[in-house]
Amino acid sequence: MAIRCSFWVVLLYFFCPGPAAASPEDGRFGVVFYNVENLFDYRVDSLNPDREFTPDGLRRWNHGRMMDKLRGLQRVILQTGAWNPPALVGLCEVENSRVLQLLLYETGLANLHYRFVHFDSPDSRGMDVALLYRVDRFKVLHAEAIPVEMDEGERPTRDLLYVQGVVDACDTLHVVVAHWPSRYGGTAATHKKREKAAHVTRMLVDQVMAKDMDAPLILMGDFNETPESPLFSDVLGVGQPGSEVGLLSLADRLPPGSGSLKYRYTWQLFDQILISAALVQEQTLLQVDLSTVRLFDFDFLLEKDLQYGGLKPLRSYRGMRYQGGFSDHLPVGLELFCRPLNKDVLPQPFEETESGCLGHIE
Repeated sequence: MAIRCSFWVVLLYFFCPGPAAASPEDGRFGVVFYNVENLFDYRVDSLNPDREFTPDGLRRWNHGRMMDKLRGLQRVILQTGAWNPPALVGLCEVENSRVLQLLLYETGLANLHYRFVHFDSPDSRGMDVALLYRVDRFKVLHAEAIPVEMDEGERPTRDLLYVQGVVDACDTLHVVVAHWPSRYGGTAATHKKREKAAHVTRMLVDQVMAKDMDAPLILMGDFNETPESPLFSDVLGVGQPGSEVGLLSLADRLPPGSGSLKYRYTWQLFDQILISAALVQEQTLLQVDLSTVRLFDFDFLLEKDLQYGGLKPLRSYRGMRYQGGFSDHLPVGLELFCRPLNKDVLPQPFEETESGCLGHIE
């Protein structure tokens, strides 16, 4: 499986006093996934042919609008964790590392020890996935981008992001962030693309499990498929807690009818966090608290749906009119807890390798 080795692990930190972050002794480790919808840098990128989100483009995307969105995303991230900001935040629809730098440095998130891992992917609109992490809670051991290769003539899609790290000096956690191909062009017409992404995802999960069948693993993303899709059951082999399979779905932990985005009258759950069975086994050090699985439908993330009734996510744009919202998706999340392990037996942090892959660990 091909791997591209140039990626950014960015270190941004304010030295001025800030809000106190929760310590490992607090025992909770939040994980959130959020499709932030079109988090573009307003500057023209010579490597990205998409000009819609630029000052002269159709959206009139500029520095002020970008900063409004970044401050809004900071608000969402902090709100999901209340007094204990999430330790891991998977993101998708991020254009480049610069907007992630601004998200951390210009909003104060860096003051809570947030860093990020990001790879530039071949997506035709320049949309990538990324992982924010709190360096005081999660020590990166390894990171790589896993390409999802389309057939010749098809539009390229996003890579998978794979990150391995140590949680609270307790146990190693494997994290995969995914954004499977969209349904643009029709659900049936694009199904094969998502099927390819599902097979690549399965290969990656199998590689991790081949080394350790009890490996704690989290797979989070916008899959553009509902939990009932055969791509989860037939390709990924996803089951429910209590079944003898590698990956488990937590969708049934949400209230009936829950959805992370709305299409006309119907809410759909495209954004999910899947876990390995090890995370619900009592003998493992790292475990998921199943009672904390949640869809974050904060009031400020929603607006009245005047066309189809009820509520819908408050987006940055309504049609072509800017309204200063957040995203067309809602974030999802859960919490882990961990029993401390002897630090002497933990793996060593990720460092620069002979292949040229760059990495940093504090």
